[in-house]
Amino acid sequence: MNLKKQLACIYTNSFFSGLRITDAVWVALLAARGFSLWEIGVAESVFHMVSLTFEVPSGMAADLLGRRKTLVAGGVCMVLSNFLMAFAPDLFFICLAMALSALANAMFSGTASALTYDSLKQCGRTDDYLRVSANCSQLSMLATAVGSLASTLERFLRFSGFYLLSAAFEGTAAAATALMTEPIVTETQARREKQTFRDLPGQLARLARDSITALRATPLAAKLIVSAAVLCIPSYLTKMFVQQRLVELGWPTALLFVPMLLSGLASMLGVEAARRLHPKSLRRFYAVCALLCGGGCALVGAAPALGCIFGCMLVQGVIDAYLLHEDQKLNDVIPSDQRATLISVDSMVYSLLMIPQPAHDTRQPPRGRGGRRLRAGRCGPCRAGRPRGADRRGGAWPKDARLLSKKRTAGFLDSCPAMRYNNDRKGTVTSGLASF
Repeated sequence: MNLKKQLACIYTNSFFSGLRITDAVWVALLAARGFSLWEIGVAESVFHMVSLTFEVPSGMAADLLGRRKTLVAGGVCMVLSNFLMAFAPDLFFICLAMALSALANAMFSGTASALTYDSLKQCGRTDDYLRVSANCSQLSMLATAVGSLASTLERFLRFSGFYLLSAAFEGTAAAATALMTEPIVTETQARREKQTFRDLPGQLARLARDSITALRATPLAAKLIVSAAVLCIPSYLTKMFVQQRLVELGWPTALLFVPMLLSGLASMLGVEAARRLHPKSLRRFYAVCALLCGGGCALVGAAPALGCIFGCMLVQGVIDAYLLHEDQKLNDVIPSDQRATLISVDSMVYSLLMIPQPAHDTRQPPRGRGGRRLRAGRCGPCRAGRPRGADRRGGAWPKDARLLSKKRTAGFLDSCPAMRYNNDRKGTVTSGLASF
């Protein structure tokens, strides 16, 4: 294996797969096309149900059929999803596009991490995983920050243009994946090419048994999975509530994107600090991170505006710092043949914990904000249902439905569905099943 070429492809995939310019404004794009909030809620519910259903099966498919093939298939699904969203004439095709997007994210979850670790393992370079994982995380965060500025393209692109550009980015990521080499580190992986479809049911059952056995034989893996999932809960919740808190404190709505950008910067700094840290005891490191996260959450809920923003930044930076070390430790202790499956279990535990997460108080919608949790009839341009002049099939932006204007976009910058995963595995379903 040419490790230099492999890492170049991995880094390219990390950047372009994170460059999803529609994630930050997808609600606004659909609302401007005339879809009501309940229709958008139905589409997002489809996303979450598909994510929960295929999270672990997609990891098993990666272990059985190959990680590179699974990532390429996920990239194709993302391209198709963007094309459908660009030209979907009705709710059915929107839901189909959301289902494809959720399936793609399930395929990515765990698979990218497994492919990266086994690529290094094949070359005897597993000690470099922390550095490589940090690079991938920072590239993905950088791409996400760039994508969050997508609203500035409203003057140049129609809603179909957003999704076509996103499809081009996803196609580039899929092309980079196709150029990768499938890592082979066990005899089972070497026999993949000789498998027939008739053998797959038996192989699937064996993989399920082996994965359960691996968790029982490695209590540390189970502890890492549960502890990381618990620690990750504040990551989404603080981002979700910090904007509402700032509005209550009189923060201008036009500046609500600032804490999100600063939180992304804090995540990058946390990853950079983590790559330089070498904790002797992960348990003590976890305890320190948990205390810092608790303090950050308290600042978000009780501090003045600047303290609230700092609290959100603290939570994001600390969590990403811990996850970098937890990810390496988990990969060190689980077997290669079940790696993608068990990392998918890791993501699934987090997703299940996020289902009962609290929603905004719908009796008092945030003032001056857009977003998913505003009730129908209380959402500015969406008040009367379909905006006048909106056409789901194409056409110019309706004048009375410019939800991407500077002030209204602020609330949408953190309203994307849980399409992003943290460190290629955390957060596949971060906004739960009770969004509406």
